[in-house]
This record gives sequence, structure tokens and C-alpha cells, in this order.
Amino acid sequence: MGRVVEHGEVRKITCEDHHPRNYYLVDACFLANKHIPPAFAPAGRERDRVMACIEWWQQIDKQLDNDAARVFVPDICIAEAFKVLAKKYYTERWFPSAAAFSAVKKKLSADISTSNKVLKSFRRDVRFHDISTNRDIIVSVDRFFERFLKRGKHVQIVDLVLVATAKYLMDFFDIPKDFLHIVTLDNALLSGIARVNELPNGYDPTRRSHRAGLVFEYV
Repeated sequence: MGRVVEHGEVRKITCEDHHPRNYYLVDACFLANKHIPPAFAPAGRERDRVMACIEWWQQIDKQLDNDAARVFVPDICIAEAFKVLAKKYYTERWFPSAAAFSAVKKKLSADISTSNKVLKSFRRDVRFHDISTNRDIIVSVDRFFERFLKRGKHVQIVDLVLVATAKYLMDFFDIPKDFLHIVTLDNALLSGIARVNELPNGYDPTRRSHRAGLVFEYV
């Protein structure tokens, strides 16, 4: 599982019956959309985007259930994901009630939390790994900021933390580039990723060519 192959303009993520695993590095918006019921989103483009993210998460969860994947989230993206949900509740009025808003937050918290019992277990199953923004990542943020800016790509610091974390995972965790997948809903970030050869593939689940039905391939 995890071998990335080129197939026309669609970059496949092939899931096979042997290791290594797939590793997904996800941004705040993609993470926030995981548990939002599509019916809460405004009909049209926004609802379609939420559904596209959920379809991707269904594939990722399937791989997690088979111990075929790991999900990494920079700590700043976790905080940003809850901010995204709060904005959709207080400003954009997506959620019909405070209870509905709270339920989605609890599901997200359950996903990214690991109990002490699981952590102490000999055969612990940690599906989501939060990555602290350490010195090495901060240094990379500055380097990627210059590289993106030279290419006319203006992205937020939190987005640069995402790509810097990808480099950190490859350098310090020895995760092969072809098995690490950056998932983001930011167009400028995705475009910048495509222009930096040392970075792994980037995907936006809401793009037609990156929809789950086209990207994931089981053999």
C-alpha cells in the first residue's frame, strides 16, 4: 500500500497488501470538515466540498482500520481546525444548534486524542499523530517562505508549517517521499508544493481530478 503512480493527470495512491504504509499530513480545513454533516453546509459548492473531504476521510479511515496508514497533524493545524469550526458556527451559521456544534467538536477531539490506557498498551494503536512546531520546522518555514514567495505564491504561516512538517517527517522520521501525502484545501499552497521537487505530492480532495474515486486505487 502507498505506492504513488502517475496516471495521466491523476496521481494515484495505490493501496496494496504489503507495507510500507501511507502517511497523510493534513491541514486544518480538511481536518475540520471530517465530521461536519453535509446537510449543515450551504447547498451547492460548500456542501460539495464537505462531501469530497468526507469521501477522502472514508478512504483514509479504511486504511487506518487495516493498520495501513498514519495521519500526522501539526499542532498549529489542530488549533486552527477548531477555529474553522467556531467560525462556521458563530459567523457563517452552518450549525443548526449549539448541541450540533458541540457534537462535531467532540468527534474531532476523539479523533485526535489518545487515552493514557492506549498509550501504555504494548500494542497501542495511535492513528493520529500531532507534530509539535519545533526548531527544525521553524527554520524550514523561513526557507519555504522565500521559495514560495519567489514563485509568486503567497501563503499563510500555518500553511508553511504544513510543508515544513512534511520535510521534517522525511528527514527525521525517514518517511519515503512517495508514501507521504500532503492534503490541503489551499490553492496557493497546493500550487507551490507542485513547484518544489523535494516535497511530496499534494492533494486537494475538492478538486475534480483529486476526488477520492479517482485517486485511491486498491489492488
